[in-house]
Amino acid sequence: ENTVYADENLWEKLQQQPNMIVFIRNTESTGNKDGSNMLTWDKTGQCQGESTLTENGESQAKKIGELFKQHEVNPVVISSPMCRCKQTAELAFGQFITSPPLIQANSSDLEKQALFHSRATELILKHKGKTPIVFINHRPNINSLTMEMISLGDLLVGTVLDDGEIEILGKMHLPD
Repeated sequence: ENTVYADENLWEKLQQQPNMIVFIRNTESTGNKDGSNMLTWDKTGQCQGESTLTENGESQAKKIGELFKQHEVNPVVISSPMCRCKQTAELAFGQFITSPPLIQANSSDLEKQALFHSRATELILKHKGKTPIVFINHRPNINSLTMEMISLGDLLVGTVLDDGEIEILGKMHLPD
């Protein structure tokens, strides 16, 4: 009962308040199931060797899109260029912006982590405003931006502050 009310409260904020952002992990992928190919990225966009969405992941992505449509929230979507995120963005929203530094990199690769952080912040600040942002990415990256662990199917809702920091307002979970 309470989670439903909390969710409606967050949807209302997404509909009405400026500078809103929703972080979403890619939906279920082959890599989520077996842990393989999580860092493989085919720069050509052909997904060679990459983790891609499972059938269940495709259906989860469509559900996310339907939820946003039901609530009449039409966001600007920023996605990692890795196939599992692009597929999630494409199936849920159709259109999205992407940028190479938004990939999932090895957490010990501090240079790539810093590059991710500065590019993500730059894109978030560029697009914040009246239209909510949906940021589709990988758990370690979302964690580094929000200090929140995010599960598959979680929608992490927050506000973008003027300096690009994120204030988390709550979490919604994709209905089964």
